[in-house]
Parts: sequence; C-alpha cells; structure tokens
Amino acid sequence: MRSDREEVPGGFSKADADKAETMEARTRSQTTAFAAPGCQVYWPSPYEVCGAIKDKYNSLGGPNSFLLWPTSNEILNPDGVGAHSTFTNGPIYWSSWGGAHPVANHFFAAWQRHGWEAGYLGYPLTDEIPAANGGLRQEFDGAGIYWHLNEAYAIGGAIRDKWNIVGAEGGPLGYPSSDELSVAKYNGRYNNFENGTVTWSGQTGSLLLYGAIRDRWAQLGREDGALGYPLADEQAAGIAHFADFENKSTIWWTALTGAHDVPEFVIAPWRTAGAQDGDLGYPVTGPLTPAQNTAGITLQQVFQNGIVSLIGAERALIGTYDPTPDPFPEPDPPQQTQRAPQANTWPPPDVPSDYPTDEVVGGATNPAHPDYGEMQIRQGFYSGAWGLGFGQDKAEHKHQLRLVESIEFLLESRFYGPRSDPLLPGTDFWGRAMDLFCHTGWGGQECEEQQYRIAHAIYDPTNYETYHEAPGPFEPIGLVTAYCGGGNTPLSGTAICDSWVDSAFMNPVN
Repeated sequence: MRSDREEVPGGFSKADADKAETMEARTRSQTTAFAAPGCQVYWPSPYEVCGAIKDKYNSLGGPNSFLLWPTSNEILNPDGVGAHSTFTNGPIYWSSWGGAHPVANHFFAAWQRHGWEAGYLGYPLTDEIPAANGGLRQEFDGAGIYWHLNEAYAIGGAIRDKWNIVGAEGGPLGYPSSDELSVAKYNGRYNNFENGTVTWSGQTGSLLLYGAIRDRWAQLGREDGALGYPLADEQAAGIAHFADFENKSTIWWTALTGAHDVPEFVIAPWRTAGAQDGDLGYPVTGPLTPAQNTAGITLQQVFQNGIVSLIGAERALIGTYDPTPDPFPEPDPPQQTQRAPQANTWPPPDVPSDYPTDEVVGGATNPAHPDYGEMQIRQGFYSGAWGLGFGQDKAEHKHQLRLVESIEFLLESRFYGPRSDPLLPGTDFWGRAMDLFCHTGWGGQECEEQQYRIAHAIYDPTNYETYHEAPGPFEPIGLVTAYCGGGNTPLSGTAICDSWVDSAFMNPVN
C-alpha cells in the first residue's frame, strides 16, 4: 500500500489512507461500490468530492490549494436545495443558480454569524475577489462580505448602495468595520466603516456621516438617542463639516475645535451673532448645565470666542470678544490708578486691617501676551470712604462684575489695547455682552438682540510694594479693575454694569 511507502499527512490515519487508495483504484476501474460517477477521491482522504464541487476544487489546485484535503463526503444542505463538502481549511458550497464556491477563514466566520445559507446572505455567488487597498470581497445572494486587515463584515441593500455611490471601499468611508446592525427607532439599520457610518430607515433612507461627527453622534446614542436620525448627509462648509438631526440639533466639526452638538435653542442665538462666521466662531464644547444656577441660567455652550447662556426658552445671553474699541474711557483718573493720596493711612475705615488684599482668587492666560504668563486676579479691596481700590473687590463693589469667571473671560479676549492713559502700564482687554429675546417663529426658534454692553478688564503687570496704601508686596498687582462702558442700556456711559452682564461672561469651563 502507498501508506507503507509514503508518510501519511497529519490528520489522517493509515487506515484512512488505505481506504482512500482502494477508493481511488475502484474509481479508475469505473467500479461504483465505493465511488459514485463524477466523483473523485484524493489520497490520503477517504472522502468523495463530486460534481460541480469537485470541478471547483480541482480548478483551485485540489489538495495543493489553500483548502488542502477533503474532510467529508458531499452533504445535502438543510434546505434540500444546495450541497457542500468540507475541507481542511473551509467548505465549498454549491447552489444551482450560484455554482460552487469556497467560503473560508474570515469570510466563513462572517457568513456563519448570519446563519450560513439559511440567513439573509444566502448562498455564495463568487469566490473571493480582490478589492481596493489590499482587501477582498465575496458576493452572496443577499449581500457582500468585505475583508480588510483581518476583519470581514457583511454589507448589502440600501446601505451598500449608498456606500457604492461614494466610492465603496476605495472611497472616503473605507471598508466596513461592522456588520449591518439594527436600531429600535423606525426599525432602522446601519453599518459602521473605517471612517464613518451609513444609517438607514424606511422614513429617512440611507444617510452618511464621517468619523468625528459619527463618533459624537454615537456618544449621544445614535438613532435611538436624543438627536435621532440625521436629516441629510454630512455637509462641508468651508473649513468645517456639519450634520443636522431630527431634534433640530446640529453637530459641527473642525480640525481645530473637534465635533460638538449645538442644540436648537443655542443655534438661534448663535445665528443672531453670525453663527460660525460671526464673533463667536465654532463650538468648542457641547451643551453644558451650569454647576450653580447663576441668574437662572439653564444651559450654556462655549464657542471659540465666547459663550451662549440660556435663561429658560425666551431669553439668551451672549458674551463674546468684540473687535470694536469702546469710546468710554477708563473710569479712574490717572492720578488715582496707582496710589492713594499720601494723607490716607492703611487701612481705610471700611476695610479690616487684615483683609487679604494680596490673595489670588483667579487667573487667566492670553496667547497674545505670553510675557504676562498667568495673569493674576487678586482679592484687592474697595473702600467707599476713600473711593479707591483694586482687584476683584473693586470690580464687584464698584462696577457690579462679581464673578471671577467673568473677569477671567475678559482677560482672555483677543481684542485689547493700551489703557486710556498711555503712560499707565498694562493693557485694556474688552468684550461684548448681549441680552437677547427668543421666540418660535415660522422658521423655528429665532432671537433678537435687545440690549448690549461693552465690558473691560484692566491688567497691570507691574510689581508694587504697596498699592493705594494696601501693604504688599504685589508681584504683580494683576487686575486693576473690571468695569462696563458703552452700550444701549440706561447704565451705558457709566462704569456700572447691568446685573445680567456678569452672567453673560460666565465661562462654565474656567
């Protein structure tokens, strides 16, 4: 016997090899007791491979192919329609309409996940076919399976049609990174891809989103989350991309700011300020709930150059950086800005002697002033008896800017200039606060500006041993004061801020 002369390959016994040799001999002599007509036996495997499956196996190289040896006779499939034979490295499946094709390795695993031929994929229609960028695909009755980087996933129907429109695996979405998955809303389906997603429902059709916007949407629950389905494919707008959603929110993305959702009630005041092309620029956070309910604020969102704050459904505040210089001068006469008259002796009658004037209560940095480093906001003091002071105390008690976060926002402004007296050291930083009325119009939520104020923060980087007789040293003095100037409210033209201005500049991420 051949097994006495040759080593039997692993996986087969001498008995298997001897039986196979006997079957081969009888096949050649046309004896059919051990081998049916149209069948072939491949030593040392004692199994018959027949008909179209045999022809496909031989065309691939028989035992010398990647399939190696047969491991079963031909098996009728449970549907009574097709058949298959198994081999060391996978089966060959046959149907009368699709012919015989091997399904192996990752393709077999993906096909198995969906129920083999009994699932929606049905029978194979092709062998593996080379695809873009070193990948492979295989077609089935109900869909295709695509392989890339050792992963294989099924894609079909309207989702595949959409994917094909944008270039399939060679397009911007790349290869599938998931099978087609189901969602509850509208009985929808989706596939993820290397660089995005395509979502489908009977109500919406197939719509696509790319990487960062897809990822943000997924964080919020995708189709079954608060945003619902996209209303259209992701769109490009200059340096940005955006996508609108069922709940009237929009996700905006830029390479600089990332992807952030903007809810309907923030979109309206943002558009009033010029949207992405206005003073606010692009969003840098999603919507935020304030840690403390300051002035009734219910929701805030931070943009590149400012903040939108909602007060219920009908009012919004915007704090932003305004390029227009404010003609209203610095409120303190120059001779009072640095030192109190020598006749005064610390402390003032209305300030405790141990008041923590030098305590740092906040700080900010400004890329335009790297020489300032961390700009310090000191507690300072304010004396009504003397009419003098500096720091956060003066901003609060004289000018009604109470919140350190609001002063920090102003110090970060990209609009600045010299102080009103150019002989005084330091810089004037300013911003614009807006108060808007919002309502539902024919086109959805709309807002109109009702009033505005310009606010300033004066910063002095100079070191002082004393300041207005307050004992130091102050290294540096830091914030001199913060105050309001121009605008269109009854307080405009005074240094006193309207009560809502503080809230407009309150940065929730400082």
